[in-house]
Amino acid sequence: MLAKSFRASFNVLVAPSATFETIKSEKPSWLVPFVLVSGSIIALFLYYFASVDFAWLKEGLLDQMAADQELSQEELAAAGEFLTVTPMVWSSTVGGVVALLLMNAILALYLNIVAKWQVKDEYSYGNWFGFSWWISMPHLVTAILSMLLVLFSTDGMVALEDLGVTTLNSLIFGVDSSNPWFGFLSGLDAFMFWSIALIAIGLKSWLGIDTKKAATIAAAPYALIYGIWALIIIFSA
Repeated sequence: MLAKSFRASFNVLVAPSATFETIKSEKPSWLVPFVLVSGSIIALFLYYFASVDFAWLKEGLLDQMAADQELSQEELAAAGEFLTVTPMVWSSTVGGVVALLLMNAILALYLNIVAKWQVKDEYSYGNWFGFSWWISMPHLVTAILSMLLVLFSTDGMVALEDLGVTTLNSLIFGVDSSNPWFGFLSGLDAFMFWSIALIAIGLKSWLGIDTKKAATIAAAPYALIYGIWALIIIFSA
């Protein structure tokens, strides 16, 4: 079972249609992609903080906080006391895994509701929560690419936002943190579209619906979230 789950975890990236059919019929354990994805997030931040020039990173973070929030010297000094390696490692590793857990829990709830509304399927919330980890495997690839970025950095001066090597901000736009679109563009990740495609392929396999309907269901929550986010930025300018 373990070997089958490992094969499915990697095959879903290269042969998703066949893999989702296998997952549906043979039910390999979703705990394997969960461990792989969560472990890659933890490994990335452990490696990052072991390699980065922390004094440089801390100075940059404090400068950014001073510019964005107009903090006093006393407030900056207090913030500087918190900005040590250990708290940042914990907040990054635990925070990254917990954030993905919450996002997948919400995605599973959405898919559970929509699937029952569309076709009255037999899948439970637990099935869809497991499904959410199979479609999260692109996060593993992203983490590996980020670790390679750190590995090939000769001076250890890699900012936290630079770890998002596949975001649209890194790939195309390159706006800095003072730009109101920074968070939006940093949140839009090229590999997010890979995950959306995997959701659509999985829905088509599991529910027997056509490609157009599966793609619409897969893309709808992302389009809603980023559409609202973009409108907030536009009308706040």
